[in-house]
Amino acid sequence: MSKPQERRNFERVAIPLAAGIYVTTPEGERVGNVVMLGRGGFLLQTKGKFSAGQTNPFVLVDEAEGIHTPVRATVRYSSKEGVGFEFVELNPDAAVEVGVVVGKHYSKGSA
Repeated sequence: MSKPQERRNFERVAIPLAAGIYVTTPEGERVGNVVMLGRGGFLLQTKGKFSAGQTNPFVLVDEAEGIHTPVRATVRYSSKEGVGFEFVELNPDAAVEVGVVVGKHYSKGSA
C-alpha cells in the first residue's frame, strides 16, 4: 500500500499555546491562537466562524519577537483542531517574519 502524497509545499511547525502567537483583525481584535504555522499558512484555534474560500485580512502577532505583521489568508478547511488558512500573496517582509517564528519553534521541536 502506498503512502499518500503530501500536498503541502512548506515546512510547518506546531506552536504551543504558551508561545502566545495569535492573529488579530486589522483593528486589533484578537481572533484566535495560532497552533500550527508555516510559510504557506496557519492553523487557528478560534471560536470565530469562517467559511471555506473566505479571504480575510489579519495581523500575525508574536509579542516575544515584536512581530505584528499584516497578512491576508483564505480559509481552506475547518476541523475540530481549528481553521486552516492559506496565505494569499505573502509579501517579502511578512515572509521573513513568518520564517522567524517558524524557525524559533522548529529549533525547539527538533532539540
